[in-house]
Amino acid sequence: MRGEFTVRVECLMPEKLLERALEKGARFCEVRREGARSLIVACDAASAEILLNACDRFHIDARVLSRRGRSALKGYLKKRATLPVGLSVFAALCWLFLGRIWLIDATFSGEAASLGDANALLQAANAAGIHAGIPRDVDLNALEQALMAGAGDYSYVGAHLRGVRLRIEAVPEVPAPPVYDVAAARDLVADRDGIVLSATARSGALCVGPGDAVRRGQLLIRGEEQATKEETRPIAALGEVIVRAWFAGEASMAVTERVARPTGVQSAAASLVTPWFRLPITEGESFADEAATTELLPVGGLFVPLAIERVTRRQLAFDVVSRDIEALRARLSPLAFADAAARLAAEGPGEYEIRSRWVDFARSGDRLTARAVIEISADAAVTREELYRH
Repeated sequence: MRGEFTVRVECLMPEKLLERALEKGARFCEVRREGARSLIVACDAASAEILLNACDRFHIDARVLSRRGRSALKGYLKKRATLPVGLSVFAALCWLFLGRIWLIDATFSGEAASLGDANALLQAANAAGIHAGIPRDVDLNALEQALMAGAGDYSYVGAHLRGVRLRIEAVPEVPAPPVYDVAAARDLVADRDGIVLSATARSGALCVGPGDAVRRGQLLIRGEEQATKEETRPIAALGEVIVRAWFAGEASMAVTERVARPTGVQSAAASLVTPWFRLPITEGESFADEAATTELLPVGGLFVPLAIERVTRRQLAFDVVSRDIEALRARLSPLAFADAAARLAAEGPGEYEIRSRWVDFARSGDRLTARAVIEISADAAVTREELYRH
């Protein structure tokens, strides 16, 4: 059905109404009868106004079913007079938000990424005038140069703008290795007990070889070298002495357990209880080993805080039964290894290689003990100063 307006008219003689509207100059695109007293009329805005005025004059029921075209848009805008203002404000806020930087973060990469200081880098950016809310027209090249000069030791600093986010990417410089002073005389000693696997001296004189057992503090590489056939001179010892070391942990549990069983003997006691006092009704017998259950039976309803407390005691006997040895070993093994790993973490070197691990079980009386061993290899050669620090 065409037309800007679709109107439903209900009256006894709707045709007469349409004739009067036509006499007033109305033009209808389509007229469709919906029932004996109802017509559906499609027309333009002017004709709809004539028809509705006629209906209003003669008190005829008429209802606009739909609007189309310019009249519908005009009505929509009339109902939402603040919409253009709201759209304008929204557009202004979008322009304000998208035209500025609101998020600034710093990331680090490279071999020494863990040395990056995000707070220091962001503070240097803030000192260069970079902060949340500034316009997006930032000179990224100038910012990168400013950060390279004032943010710390970085081999690369890059600034990238993505929408409202400014991301600063930096690569920290790898710190230079400590300078080895060959003239600073020192010895290398063992930082733990162990068996020597290999020994290499880059400077100084080796005092141990593969297969030797060493003790903590024992001299491994003497800090001296042959100057002449008769004389030696002190130097800084340098080298590696790889030793095997062991860390043991234990866990123990009883191989038997006491299991309670009811004997069938029981007693009951009852008391009348209130919030203010307790009145015994019947006394029950107590047992050395017992299991007790308590029941509270209200007798006063909702308004009187009165109840009967019933305590039932059941006598228990304990039997000593043997545990499943295989299940007990399965429980003890991870506990013993956890104890050994804790000792390794507390006393072991910073870098090491796990060579082997095993667990042994021993029974003594009523207890089963698991002893776990973790075997490692590590460089045990340290200076005396490092030994004393540990």
